[in-house]
Amino acid sequence: MFENSISSGSSRHCGCGLAANYFVEKTHLNGGRRFYKCPRFDVEASCGLWEWRDEEMPPHVTMLIHNLNTSLKSVEVERNYLKKMVANLEDVVSAERLKMEKIMEEVEGINSAKLEKVARMEDKLQNMKLFIMFF
Repeated sequence: MFENSISSGSSRHCGCGLAANYFVEKTHLNGGRRFYKCPRFDVEASCGLWEWRDEEMPPHVTMLIHNLNTSLKSVEVERNYLKKMVANLEDVVSAERLKMEKIMEEVEGINSAKLEKVARMEDKLQNMKLFIMFF
């Protein structure tokens, strides 16, 4: 129904002697209206303070505030979903990068082994050429 906007810096105190909590209403009828509430409002020992801080706003203003809050929540949900998708993609890319690095190491090992084999074969060929020249 409402969300805590500011709970400190309140100059209003409730009958319990505590600093009253300060909220901003999020409902359709009173969207944007600010009010004070006793911090122990839901407890039996509460003084029961609950009072508007400001005057009632015209219906089109409260409707606008409500619609903007609804849109904001929708955008926040979408943002969180996209953040999760990006994190998942980063994990996939990281895993694929590791696979590619491993493959590259294997290819480099194969190439190195083949180069060594080619060098040995060239040495053998050179030795054969020398052998043939002496006979």
